[in-house]
Amino acid sequence: MDNVEYITYGGVSIVNAIPAWLGGAAAVNLPVRVRVAKGFCEHDEFLTFIINYLRDKIGIDTDICIQVASQVPRASGLKSNSAVAVGVVHAIMRLLGKDINPVDSARLAAAITKAHGSSITGAFDDASAAILGGVVLTDNRTMNIIKHLQVGDFTVVITGYRESKRLSSIDRLRALSGIYTSLFSIAQSGDIWRAATVNGILVAESLGYHKALETIGAALRLGALASGVSGNGPSVYAVFKPGEEGPFIDYIINSWGYYLITVFVEPIYSI
Repeated sequence: MDNVEYITYGGVSIVNAIPAWLGGAAAVNLPVRVRVAKGFCEHDEFLTFIINYLRDKIGIDTDICIQVASQVPRASGLKSNSAVAVGVVHAIMRLLGKDINPVDSARLAAAITKAHGSSITGAFDDASAAILGGVVLTDNRTMNIIKHLQVGDFTVVITGYRESKRLSSIDRLRALSGIYTSLFSIAQSGDIWRAATVNGILVAESLGYHKALETIGAALRLGALASGVSGNGPSVYAVFKPGEEGPFIDYIINSWGYYLITVFVEPIYSI
């Protein structure tokens, strides 16, 4: 096989995994297209780290060229690094003829992002959602999937992704482990939108995304089923029934001036 192309997806948070190592994420239709081939080409620091990590772990003995075309804004809380890492891992394994299932690719990608320092927990939830589609609820400490759910037909409006991250108060979020254990249980019981909204408010309040808090409030007033900060920010998203997002988009145009509209990705694999 001369080259392999693989598509993964960005996502939004349902439950932030930092406080209790229990996480949840939903894949959204912001594709990350990865193409790998045998041969040499230049890579950025993150892709170089992935190749070197895999070289040490699985004994890659050939040059590999990686090309990535991503629709996910970087450093935005929309799971860009996880989507890239799991796509690259899965594509390289296929290129080398190695048999690996998507969950194990997500585990390996989580180990890579944790070792790289671009994720605190490894973000196994994000990597799993990126490759599996749907909503995943995971134990990021043991790297096990607790639940894999279908989402349904909804519109997702995203803004805030051009702002700066605010990570100086991350310990405030870590201190909420007891609350987040309960929040994960709420998500596990099926109340995904309630969990996502409470999570998004807690992240916004803990990390100081004050404009995002105002936006979450506006989204809920304007009919959103859920709204919150994704990841550790800065992106803020809102979920609507199709056709009901118009008033919120008007609000976004007046307050932020930019936005993305997308939908959820249904499960690609059955787990």
